[in-house]
Amino acid sequence: MILDKNYNMTLRQQLKKNKTVRGRRWTVREGKDGFITDVKMIFKPEEYEKFKSARTMYGDKDLLNLLEQNYEKKKNNS
Repeated sequence: MILDKNYNMTLRQQLKKNKTVRGRRWTVREGKDGFITDVKMIFKPEEYEKFKSARTMYGDKDLLNLLEQNYEKKKNNS
């Protein structure tokens, strides 16, 4: 597969294409408008969940569902 230098794959597309990784966790931040603005991967979920300010963590499948919903919402708003 030859890729164009301007080719850019989104996280949503990567999660769809590749297999899920067991134990990988993500956090999500939403803006005031309700759209996802920030996604971060958590490297040590066991340590992260001990913090008081810890956000809800999602696995690969749950994150893909959230990103799909966000994509559809943005598409319908345009």
